[in-house]
Amino acid sequence: MRKLAVVHHRFREWVPALSEAEPRLEVRGWHPREVGDDPWLADAEGLFVWRIPQGLIPRMPRLAWIQNSGAGLDHLVREAIPAGIPITRADGQFGLWMARYTAGHLLSEAQRLDECRIAQAERRWAARLVPEDLTGKVALIHGFGRIGRQIGRALRELGLEVHGFVRTPRADGEFPVHAGRELPQWLGGARVLVLCAPLTDETRGMVDAGLLAQAHGGLTLVNVGRGELVVEADLLAALDRGQLGRAVLDVFSQEPLDPASPLWDHPKVVVTPHHAGVSMPGAIIPDILENLRRFAEGLPILNPVDRGLGY
Repeated sequence: MRKLAVVHHRFREWVPALSEAEPRLEVRGWHPREVGDDPWLADAEGLFVWRIPQGLIPRMPRLAWIQNSGAGLDHLVREAIPAGIPITRADGQFGLWMARYTAGHLLSEAQRLDECRIAQAERRWAARLVPEDLTGKVALIHGFGRIGRQIGRALRELGLEVHGFVRTPRADGEFPVHAGRELPQWLGGARVLVLCAPLTDETRGMVDAGLLAQAHGGLTLVNVGRGELVVEADLLAALDRGQLGRAVLDVFSQEPLDPASPLWDHPKVVVTPHHAGVSMPGAIIPDILENLRRFAEGLPILNPVDRGLGY
């Protein structure tokens, strides 16, 4: 029976779920802060993990597969993991969760809910608070895989015209898809820019002063990708100058967000605690079930990430 180690802050949920999904595996779990020198780890050939505790990999000489517990894995490709060990990712129902998140925040703006709450608190009938019509307005989504496409479908249902942006453009029968380098020329006419791209050398710091100079005061930025996609100082400066209307941020370069960060108090920023996509066994296990079965049977793992590309 092959051994799968679960090193995750919610290992008590994941161990029984993974054991039930593939009973032919012996599954044990630890909190990342509590992984000791258990000799069981030396025989484990699989690792289910988010962030790898320092020194864990050398204690697993038989390691043959790493399954990331989420979609983003920039933190794993930077680790000193032997090249022959495949790493796989899972996005489960993140697309659905992130579509709800993006649509919810955009609709809150369009329906002017904050202003309605203020009027309610003042017992004032604000008949002039007419909602914004989103019909035909342009939504740009940078990172147009499964997650980005789901977000695009949700925004299209709200009446927006959706454009996807990717590293290498491709023909698409559902949405216009452009090269990422074309993004600046689209910002001037856009209502919302959604970031759900992976963090790579190419995308790190992509939202900087240069890109934001092409934006405008009616544009909302939504980041559900990685905090490092955005240069936070440039973002704050653009908001202060009116080059950007609003920023909805679920991810940050430092998490948890420093209590001293000016993002907390900025009137044009919404801060949420990295909850746009939730890693839950019921959503993730269907994505990884085939590889769990292949791992139990000693077969090659399918669809490992390209470490050079970062996804």
